Amino acid sequence: MAYLLSYMKKGEGIYPPELYPQQKDQPGYLCDLDHSMHLAVSEDGKRFTPLKNNTGILFPECDLNDGVIKGTTKTLIDPYLLRGADSFYVLGVRRNQNAPDPLSTGCAMVWRTVDLIEYEVYGFLKLSESEIRRPRAAYDSASGTYRVEWETEDGRTFAAVSGSLREVFCPQEVERTISAADPGDVPGAIPGSLVEITEVECARLRAWFLPAENTGVRVPDMEWPVKYEDLPAAECLYSDGSVHSKPVDWNRDDLEAVDPSVPGTYTVRGRIRTRHWPFPIETSPRPKGAMEVHGLENEVSGRMSDPCVIEYRGRYYLTSSGSNDIIVRAADRLEDVFSAPAKIVYTVKGENGGNVGTWAAEIHIINDVPYIFTGICPGEWTTVQAAVLRCNGDIEDPGAWEAPVFCVKPNGKILTEGGISLDMTEFEVNGVHYVMWSDRKIHKIDGKLYPAPADVYIAIIDPDRPWQLLSEPQCVLRPIYGWDRCQTEVEEGPYLLRRGDDLFISVSGSSTGMADLYTLGFLRAKAGDDLMDPGVWKWYPWPFMTKESVPGMFGPGHNSFIKDPETGDDLIVFHAVPHGNGRPLGRRPAVRRVHWKANGLPDLEVTEERDLKEEFRNVECVISVR
Repeated sequence: MAYLLSYMKKGEGIYPPELYPQQKDQPGYLCDLDHSMHLAVSEDGKRFTPLKNNTGILFPECDLNDGVIKGTTKTLIDPYLLRGADSFYVLGVRRNQNAPDPLSTGCAMVWRTVDLIEYEVYGFLKLSESEIRRPRAAYDSASGTYRVEWETEDGRTFAAVSGSLREVFCPQEVERTISAADPGDVPGAIPGSLVEITEVECARLRAWFLPAENTGVRVPDMEWPVKYEDLPAAECLYSDGSVHSKPVDWNRDDLEAVDPSVPGTYTVRGRIRTRHWPFPIETSPRPKGAMEVHGLENEVSGRMSDPCVIEYRGRYYLTSSGSNDIIVRAADRLEDVFSAPAKIVYTVKGENGGNVGTWAAEIHIINDVPYIFTGICPGEWTTVQAAVLRCNGDIEDPGAWEAPVFCVKPNGKILTEGGISLDMTEFEVNGVHYVMWSDRKIHKIDGKLYPAPADVYIAIIDPDRPWQLLSEPQCVLRPIYGWDRCQTEVEEGPYLLRRGDDLFISVSGSSTGMADLYTLGFLRAKAGDDLMDPGVWKWYPWPFMTKESVPGMFGPGHNSFIKDPETGDDLIVFHAVPHGNGRPLGRRPAVRRVHWKANGLPDLEVTEERDLKEEFRNVECVISVR
């Protein structure tokens, strides 16, 4: 038997001013992240392992139809999980960030889950005409009913009976009988319930919501004759049940010592080969004269936002944000591309000859032709629009690049009228070429600008003229949870990660101005789906990378994916923020191997230490001579 603790965290009333001084006069609430259901597992009910790095797993969706341009962010307090008649249920109180939610006054919001992984909204259980706190329930298998308890604004406790958690009967004032659990050693926990779960349920939760960790290595035995190149890779075993093959540097002397005339077993020693990626990765300085755009981070100091790396004809190319000029770095080896000389390949000029800003340059190869997709910003940030540059020769030759062309819809009109478009990416599936981008409408009311949330759109393009959309744009994602609406309601930076027929689109979101709070999530679809149908895209309701994912790497996100040239592994290239003297030091590039879990999901939190434990690096292969 194992145990599952449900809880929330306090949720400070304002972002820490020592880290975010720009917010001291504009309160923002960490409740967006902390007021959600967290889970922790335990073998004894006392010592707990928080799941998802002690971050939220269940978030209520925002209200996008309440007449507010940005919609209203919803939070969840007092989550209480229980095992019911046929499944698990969660009761909690929905809020408008740190304020009451007038749409659910006196109600407990209820979710249902069968596997403790995916939750569906079950409804709202009306308990009172005024605000409530700490709704809890217990199932009585003998009667087949639930006892529901809650507290009112004046501190009184009430109880009622419910047959299905859809309505209650005979409420009366009582003494509290369903108490909160002891949170044990979970940092910052405000406890809900402690539920007995099976070992199978516990193992499934660990596999889904804990980073995979190396638990062992196995190497197959071999029979003579064996050539050096035939010696096997090591199969690394992980805590979630997944397996990953890694190359081994075998001892040639051990192999040469095998005597094929003497039957027996011989041991060849080896050491598993790994690649080290430091953080932050050092970058080369920008060229002299390359100008900073609208306060974006200056690469001269080693900062870099939105790195995009591709391989083309045996050479690696890196683009990023941060300049009025489009800059490319190129190298023969992946590990050298960040420190390669930074070359200006194109300078965008405005109507009067002045420099024009570019955002989040991404390089893509379409039908063997290089293109750079970028946002062009002739003025304030409210003017940025997606555009494409075509290369007619060597990527590193400034003379090979054509002038940028703004992306247009099938009718020839600019991509986003009355708003902005940026962070465009391109990919091909089953012979059809698609683009995805971040699209944001901006409303002007009484002379003031009111940005709407930044959403992600998809469209089909002409591969020979990739700035030309062949289909009407379709919205596939809007920021709907506390974790992707924290401080700013933004989804941006989409990029494809493909594994077989599984299509994963990484999307970065949440705060853009306060870089520590940046997060990364995934959309998912199948290659055989109609990708223009928004309904085929699944948005996972929890983030895959946050500032809690890896100590010392804050605000991870806006990335690209590339294959490791030595192993064929998927690598994520992203930016994150290191700290020094207790303060953020700006975005810097980072690289990490993408680990594929046994459940088919990408794990972006497998650090070098988790990927291969030092105690397992030295391996042996036993060779039999018969």
